[in-house]
Amino acid sequence: MSHQADLELSSARSSVKTLGFWAALLAAIFSLLFAVLAIAFTPPEWAGIEAYAKGYDFLQMLNMIPVVLVTIAVIVVMACLHTLAPASHKVFSLIAIAFSAIYATIISSNYYLQLFVVRLNIVTGDLEGLQLLAMPNLHSVFFALEALGYMFLSLATLFILPLFGRGKLAKWLRAAIIVSGGLGIFGAIVALFDRPLLIFAGLGLWSLSFPIAMILIAIYFRKLP
Repeated sequence: MSHQADLELSSARSSVKTLGFWAALLAAIFSLLFAVLAIAFTPPEWAGIEAYAKGYDFLQMLNMIPVVLVTIAVIVVMACLHTLAPASHKVFSLIAIAFSAIYATIISSNYYLQLFVVRLNIVTGDLEGLQLLAMPNLHSVFFALEALGYMFLSLATLFILPLFGRGKLAKWLRAAIIVSGGLGIFGAIVALFDRPLLIFAGLGLWSLSFPIAMILIAIYFRKLP
């Protein structure tokens, strides 16, 4: 019985490592795809809802689809890290799951509202009250929720720092997580002071550091015994 139980435990652990590897890799790919699409199809500078509706192109919203997929992948990554974490560190991974769930709820809802509410109302020409929801408006409800959502993602990633032990990989992994986590929190604070240049500079750096962190986490899963 003991040997059978050990085999089942080893098989379950292997499945979790594989799932975590692919989830982290997909999170990296989807976040990079988001950055590429955001750069390729950048909406014009905000000049009011009428101007936005007049120049509207669905391609400007295309980057929202991989963002929603990132939220799903991140939840899976956190769940796998929690499952494999030693008992003494599970409190940190559990907190990370809670924060990442808040992030996923806010961000997926936010982008779905853009794709559903904003897009359909622009297409039908009903612009009343839409200014506070449209993505390019840096004073919109969308942008406030965006900053809040990524702050929770940053907190989630910072709370998994104690899980990675020692070694060269862990060192680089912690560095990437600290950079991406710090940038997310920085963005949430700067957004309050209406500094778009700082916000977009931080977003650009995050778009590099977060995928790097996810790739390193994928390698971490692959190297686990």
